[in-house]
Parts: sequence; C-alpha cells; structure tokens
Amino acid sequence: MKSKTSVAVAGALLLALLFAASVEQAFAQRGGRRGGGGQAQPLDEATILAELDKIVELIWTDDEKDAWEDARSDEAKQAFITAFWERRDPTPGTTDNEFREQWMLRVSAANQRYAGEGRPGYETDRGKFFLIYGPYVLVAEERKQVAGSGQAGLGAESSGVTNTSTNIIWTLDPTQNPFLGGKETVTFAQYQRSYSKVTGGIEYSQEAFLADRTLQAYFEERRANPAAAGPRAAAAPPTGTAATAGTPPTPDVLAMQQLIQNGVTRQDFSLQQAMGFIPAQGGNSFAIFNFEIGKSGLTFESGGAPGPAELLAFGVLLKKDPAAANGERFFRQMQIAFNVDPGDGDAEETGTHSFGMTLEPGGYRLAWGVMDKASERIVTNSYEFEVPNFTAGELAIPSVILASGIEEQTDEIDVNTIYRATRVGNLELRTDLDNVFGRNDELLALYFIQGLAADPSTQQVNYEIEHRILLAGTDTSIARFPLQAMNFPAIQQPIPLALVEQIEPGADYEIEIHIKDLVNNNEMTHKVPFSTREG
Repeated sequence: MKSKTSVAVAGALLLALLFAASVEQAFAQRGGRRGGGGQAQPLDEATILAELDKIVELIWTDDEKDAWEDARSDEAKQAFITAFWERRDPTPGTTDNEFREQWMLRVSAANQRYAGEGRPGYETDRGKFFLIYGPYVLVAEERKQVAGSGQAGLGAESSGVTNTSTNIIWTLDPTQNPFLGGKETVTFAQYQRSYSKVTGGIEYSQEAFLADRTLQAYFEERRANPAAAGPRAAAAPPTGTAATAGTPPTPDVLAMQQLIQNGVTRQDFSLQQAMGFIPAQGGNSFAIFNFEIGKSGLTFESGGAPGPAELLAFGVLLKKDPAAANGERFFRQMQIAFNVDPGDGDAEETGTHSFGMTLEPGGYRLAWGVMDKASERIVTNSYEFEVPNFTAGELAIPSVILASGIEEQTDEIDVNTIYRATRVGNLELRTDLDNVFGRNDELLALYFIQGLAADPSTQQVNYEIEHRILLAGTDTSIARFPLQAMNFPAIQQPIPLALVEQIEPGADYEIEIHIKDLVNNNEMTHKVPFSTREG
C-alpha cells in the first residue's frame, strides 16, 4: 500500500499530466499500450445526435433516458444535450463545462483505442471501463495467451491442435478511485474479435466517474481559477454539445455561485435538514439527508388549478481535503426534480423528504438548495457534516432516527431520487426533524453503534444496552426498558408511548441510551430529545 505522502505526490504528478496533455497522451504516459497513432478526434455533431444514448448510457438517469426517447426532432435533441451537460457543469456560469470536456475526451480516446470489435470503441467493455475510470488509474497492460478457449471445435481437438486466445490484463492504481474497491487488476477475455470484462464487482456509474482523484483535483482547480486553461487550452467544446457561452445562468446556477464563491445564502422559504448514517460495504457509510421545506412561498398550482409544487434540489457535495484548493474537493453534483403535494406534512412545513448516497468516512460540506420552478423562489444552505467510520474510533452513536411508522419497499435506492420519507435500505420511515410525535405513537429508534470491540475468541461484539425515557433536562426516569445483551451493532428499539402513563401532550422528553461494552468495559450514554404534540 502506498503511503499518504506518495499518494499525494502521485496525485500532483497526475494533475500536471492532465494540464500538459490530452486523455490519450496521458494514458500512454501511465504505461498503457498506445494504439492507432495520433490524437483522438472528437465526434462530429451528426454522430452525437444519433448515438447520444450509447455515449452517455453509463452516466444518465432513467428520467433522462425517457426524456431522450421522447425527443423526436433534432432541435429537441439538441436542447436535451445542452441541458444534460449544464446539469453536470462543475463551474456553472462560466463558458467552460469541464464535465462535458473530460467525458467527451474519454469518448474520443476510447473510440480510437478500442475500435476493431465491430462497434464504436466507447461501446466495448474496455471502452466502458476507460470512460468511467479514465487513464490515470491504468498503470500497465499485459497480454496473456490462454489455451483451450476461443473458437476451438471438435475437429481441432481431435486433430491435436490446441486453440488459444488472448486475455488482456490491466494493472490498476486503486488509490485513484475508491469505487474500484481496492482491485489492482481487471481482466478482459478474448472471444472471437471481442474482449469481455471477466473481473466482477466494478461499478459503472456517474458517481464512480466523479470519484476519480485527478478529475476531482482538476475540477477544484478550475473552480478556484475559472479562467485557467484546461487540458486543451484553445480547444472548442466537443462538436454537437452546445456551449453555454452567452447564455444567461439560470436562477439556481446564480444561487450556487453566490453560495460557493461568496458564502451568500438565499432564504425565500425555510429549509431544515438533519443527517442519519448506517454502515455500508468497504468501511463506508450510507448518508441519509433528511429535509423539510416551509410551505409558505411554494406554488401549489399549475395553470390556475390546485396541484403539487414542482421543485428542484440542486447543489454540490464537497469533501474536506487539506491538499485540495480551498481545502475541499468536488465529490458529486446533484440536480433532482421532485414534487410536493399540498397535503404533505402540516400547514407550515412539508413532511420529511430524503435522499442518500454512500460516502467514505471523513468531513464533507453539502452546498445545496431547493428552487420552486414556478416562482423561481430559492432557499440555499451550506451544511457541514462528518461521515463516521463504524469500524473504528471511540464508542459512540453517530445518529439516531426516531420514526412513528415504517413501510417496506421493493425498489432499490436511487441516488438521483428525492423520497417522500426517510429512506433506509428497503425501509421508508415516517419521521419528523423536530422529533415531535403524537401522545400515543408507537416510536421506533433505529441506530448503529460505532467503535464496539470484538471479542478475540469469537470475533463478535458483546455489549449490554438499556433505554430509559427521561423528563427533558433532568435525570428523572418515567420509563425503563429491559436490559439487553447484544452481539450485533444494529438496534431497532420500539418505544410505545401509549404504555407510558406519565407522558403528557405538549411536553419535552429524552430517550437515554446506555451502552456497556463487555469486551473492554467501556461505557457511554447518548440522549435523543423528543416532544409530544398538544391536543
């Protein structure tokens, strides 16, 4: 494993390569096999219009795919293309769109390098890997002859002829992208004239593309100095993707510029936010962003008739990084349309909505906002938070979700969806960010415990846990739940308020959680405030 210092140096060198050369040239400098000779040529406008579904199929959303299929005329398709790239622009309001620039550079390079399989290079398995993970993760290429595969038939075997095919093995630098999950090689096996990826567990998504360390550093450099020349200093944007030069920024873009560059927030209506965390694979955490919006200022009508408010959630997620420009590096951009019904929530606020994504532990800042599409009223917020590492650190409970109802869902979580509840895996929880519930509600406290020690003999955690309900701000207990011995860090604790006689409407309480780790005898107490509604 590389040290932090060597990784930082490697990142700086790769960033220099990014500014000094094109994607194709950089891949050759990282040890990849150069093919075809010369510079990769950008796709022409006609090809982009005809093949956009294949060019961006790895990074577009289901809604965008449907919208493209509905676009019939060239004008409608061109308008879609323009909006598609604008939604992903890491420097909105400038003449350059670095996301589009880098993606189309990779498309052109893949088209040149991996041609010869009877389809465009960006449609091949090697091309798709290259589009998502780029040149900077590729260290070297090996071609290995494999016997007994390919097109050998009974005639060849009976005649004593051994058929061979070629496997292509790419050596990777997994420190360049966390979505590789530490994989150091990827293998493509030959079948006839094509090469198919046989290494599993590699994700192809926009999130994986944006997680590229060098790409993030480049985006951050351009944010810090929007006038800086890119990797192709005088080059025009790829043909067929309309440039934004001369186009006035939309209100959400202007609001983000004010927030990120000047720290100025918009408050045309209220926005309240809270976080929840659950463990995810690879030492990561799934972060749940819960929020509620003030109804005053929302437009609940369309064409004069009552109806849902059409809203847009937009912004960028930045990861704290002392080595990056301004101490932060770009992680992902969000732009998600969603609706709020008039009857959602109460008279003042909507119910709790949520979106979520898997993040590695560390500090982050979500610079984001919500826009009412009809009135263009906007609220923005800069929200800093720490993603916990559930496998390390001191004994702690990073977050507790209190819910008054739970429903099981069958669809998988989509990072480009705003849910009308707190979405945790396949569960939707009815929550309130103020933790105000009915006097007789059946509550559920859901949380995960961080930093539990494993028993050396069983490799399991072993702890005791106890829950009490206290009068807020005191140690006066009005209910105590049985002591439990546990060996798993996930807790779903029912809190039946109807069975607690001393609970009164309109009063404030706390749920006290006490944990004793029986492996190392560490103890901790965590309190969660809640209130009951009057009436």
